[in-house]
Amino acid sequence: MHLVNSEAATQVSLLDRGLLYGHSVFETVAVHNAKPLLLDAHLERMRVGCETLALPFDSKQFKADVLTLCSQYSETRFVARLSQTMGPGGRGYLSPAKPQGTRIVSAFPWPQQPASHWEEGIVLGQVDLRLAAQPALAGIKHSNRLEQILARQQWQPAWHEAIILDQQDKVIEATQSNLFVCDGNTLKTPDLSACGVAGIMRDQVIELAASELGLKTKLVSLSTPDLVDAQQVFVTNSLIGVWPVKKFLDHTYSSVELSQTLLEILQNHEAIPPR
Repeated sequence: MHLVNSEAATQVSLLDRGLLYGHSVFETVAVHNAKPLLLDAHLERMRVGCETLALPFDSKQFKADVLTLCSQYSETRFVARLSQTMGPGGRGYLSPAKPQGTRIVSAFPWPQQPASHWEEGIVLGQVDLRLAAQPALAGIKHSNRLEQILARQQWQPAWHEAIILDQQDKVIEATQSNLFVCDGNTLKTPDLSACGVAGIMRDQVIELAASELGLKTKLVSLSTPDLVDAQQVFVTNSLIGVWPVKKFLDHTYSSVELSQTLLEILQNHEAIPPR
């Protein structure tokens, strides 16, 4: 099911600048029992992204469209994708003076994952691709995902996720998630001021780890050896919540306790659907 500017549709203009140039942003929202989880946080990140890219944005209309979608889609759990593009415009990189914008809200089936990913942990790899630094775009979820597409093509069959480094060999994120390492009472997650996506679930983990567990989180520069030396490593996004890492390269971690505790906390706060 798809709503385009609040109307049921499956097509957009061939001249849409989101299609021609990737001039758009998007959000991926978990929906459970017709309730879009963390919707306000997703809309706020979308607002920031639209402001950065000079895209039109109407938070109230987006929320109304999402709620319409939730009322009409019958599955208990599903994924809502929200996209805002610049809309139709002429050729060339100069944006239209008065953009029309295209607002898209779509429903997709919930992805099925093995229970072992949460209970035992995943195998984490490392791709060769390096992320380019671009502070002007860092943090926002714009629609140019070519780096992530190339990274996903480099996965080995045994991997369930893979980290991506920047040009200085610093760990930035995983292909489709953010990353945390645990050392004692401190969580560390990569600084994303130059590149990477600041995930909604990343923010939730930072907030709830402090308020519920008394853990401090530091935004730091991380290297591959830092992951190997960590006590625990886990990845996060809005659909999986938290996946502990049981193996990274040739290193095996002995505990997934913190990840499972955080997962329970996130479920109690309705940040993710129950499994």
